[in-house]
Parts: sequence; C-alpha cells; structure tokens
Amino acid sequence: MKLRTIIAGTVAAITIGTVGAANAATVVIEKPHKTIVMKERGRFVGHRHFIARERVVEVVRGRNIEVIGDPYMYRGVYVVKCRDRAGRIAFCRINPRTGAFLGINVRL
Repeated sequence: MKLRTIIAGTVAAITIGTVGAANAATVVIEKPHKTIVMKERGRFVGHRHFIARERVVEVVRGRNIEVIGDPYMYRGVYVVKCRDRAGRIAFCRINPRTGAFLGINVRL
C-alpha cells in the first residue's frame, strides 16, 4: 500500500511539473485509494473583473430609470433599487462582468 502511495505521489509531482509552474491553480488531492490532479475551478480562483458600482448606476440611468439606492451583489448579479418610467418601485439587474442590462422587476 505504501508503494502505491509513493508511486501515485511521484506521478502527481511529475504531472504538475509538466503542466508548468505558471499554473498556480492546480490542486492535488491525495486519497487512500487514488490521487487526483485537477485545475481549481472554485469560486475565488484567479482575479475576476467586475464593473464598478458607478458604472452600474450609469447603465441604469442611461435607460431613463431613476436610481434610488446603492447597487449590491445578489445571486451573482448587481441589483439596484430604482423607479421605472411609470414611477413604480422596481429592481434592476445588471451583469457584473459585461455591464449588460438584464432586466427590471417591478414590485406590485
């Protein structure tokens, strides 16, 4: 059993060496029965670029919608409280990476 673990660790080390030192997001998981080498695809890996909150306000105002509150992140999108063109309270959704207007939800 020890020999298998040593061999699996050696194979994992060689695999990481061939992938390259530049790939810092590689994860090695060693379990008693196998060794897993994979790229990290978690939520906080790397630097994800989001648009600024000021840009969110500009996008919403560009559609003639009055902004009431500050933008915040909710379920992966920017959400801002606003009034639509008819004066009703609503919530606008903005894509945090591209700045695209995703829609407006009117509260009834």
